[in-house]
Amino acid sequence: MLALWTTRPTGTACRGAWARRARLAALLAFPVALFGCGSATPPGAEPSPHAVTGTNDPAWVTSRAQLPPPDADRINFDEHTRTLTLYDLPGNDRWMVQLPGETVGRPASAQHRVPRDTDLSEVMVYYARPGVKPSTAVSVKRIRDSGHAHSSLAAR
Repeated sequence: MLALWTTRPTGTACRGAWARRARLAALLAFPVALFGCGSATPPGAEPSPHAVTGTNDPAWVTSRAQLPPPDADRINFDEHTRTLTLYDLPGNDRWMVQLPGETVGRPASAQHRVPRDTDLSEVMVYYARPGVKPSTAVSVKRIRDSGHAHSSLAAR
């Protein structure tokens, strides 16, 4: 009797169940493999050449002494109110404004007012990424001049 308990069954009942399970698994895996789990991602907007996301930066960005400068064309400066309007930065990047006589900049919000008695060529704007080096600074005078460069296209 002990010999019967230790031998494997030789009937086709076990083989048939195993084969049915294998066929069912293949039948379910085929459509998933053919069509995938989702649809293709639609193409997004063309990124700015100056936009730096911070993740998966190319080697030329990480090997530089500083990050690329901010896009001066996207920053607006109103001379009447002396207000800088800064664009949104990706990730945890922060805007910094350095006034004359300061060694480092101070954090700035999306709208930053420049004091009246300061020379615009000495006020620097840059962004900083936590834990990484800051970007190259751009003067407010350059930002103002980049905005004036487009006035020749205005309607007469």
